[in-house]
Amino acid sequence: MKWTDLTETIPNMIANGQATTVLKLGVERVYSNRVDHLLRRDLYLPSSYNPEPRVPIRIRELREADIVRIAEHIPERLAGMKELRTCYLAVNEQDEICYMQWLVDSSQNHLRPRRMGLVLRPDEMLLEWAYTFEKFRGLGIMSYAMAELAAMAAKFGARWALTIVEHSNVASLKGCRNAGFRPYKLREERWRAMRTVQTYTLLPENSKYSFET
Repeated sequence: MKWTDLTETIPNMIANGQATTVLKLGVERVYSNRVDHLLRRDLYLPSSYNPEPRVPIRIRELREADIVRIAEHIPERLAGMKELRTCYLAVNEQDEICYMQWLVDSSQNHLRPRRMGLVLRPDEMLLEWAYTFEKFRGLGIMSYAMAELAAMAAKFGARWALTIVEHSNVASLKGCRNAGFRPYKLREERWRAMRTVQTYTLLPENSKYSFET
């Protein structure tokens, strides 16, 4: 099953009381416009960022036993947990799941949504589908986890770490900035009658975030 196969995801979302989210997804695919930032970090350069979370956490790989716990909160991630490799979790000292994100390399391009229009090169790795569980928000976990995953990407031989964030999600953009990511490209997506068109526009070098002065 590919990530884009919703035959399992949608029933789970409805069963978890997310029927409104499913309806919103359907409406968006009839008519919507969206803008994302593609952010990038050069893993060959030393990073001056050392974000420390406000609670002790560690990073570990997803385990089979974690899937049920996560699906109770975000069933839309279920297909990704079963299909994609290299999903990582930030957990606290009690092994509670605080945060999750995938670290995807070019060998998994065929498992990612084609509509995103982003094909990873061998020297790139993508940090994708980040989620901080509600209980642990506002504790600086995202920045720390992303910095750790970027360091892992460097150890795996990548030159660039990439991530995609919606332009209106200022909190997540700030978290990415704190993890050393900078604006790279602008992605525009348009849905019309269940069909999508998207474009990427390269930003000038050293572009700032919209919230930076």
